[in-house]
Amino acid sequence: MQEKLNLNNELLKPMRDRLEKSIDILTKNAILTGKEAEITLKINVGVTKEDREFNDEIEEYLQPNYEYQLSEKIKESKSNYKNSLGRNYSVEIDDENNLVVKNMNEQQSLFGKGR
Repeated sequence: MQEKLNLNNELLKPMRDRLEKSIDILTKNAILTGKEAEITLKINVGVTKEDREFNDEIEEYLQPNYEYQLSEKIKESKSNYKNSLGRNYSVEIDDENNLVVKNMNEQQSLFGKGR
């Protein structure tokens, strides 16, 4: 079965899971310590010609090769960002130690009606 290649595919799932884990850990650290962190994801993308026997014939296909490196660095507080995510969101750690986010604009639009 063919699927569109994205981070939800089984092929890239280990990379996505590791990135999500890093985001979770470093965001919890930022909440608890007030220190910023930086995650760098480097991906090398390539393909290799491979053969396989299928119905007594040799079938050639391109096998994808993804090598990735994820680096984490806790930084001292800074006041400027090149690009930032999180504006108008709330983040906290719930009772089960899960990181939860809430869009504050959705809340505001509910209360903003009728004013």
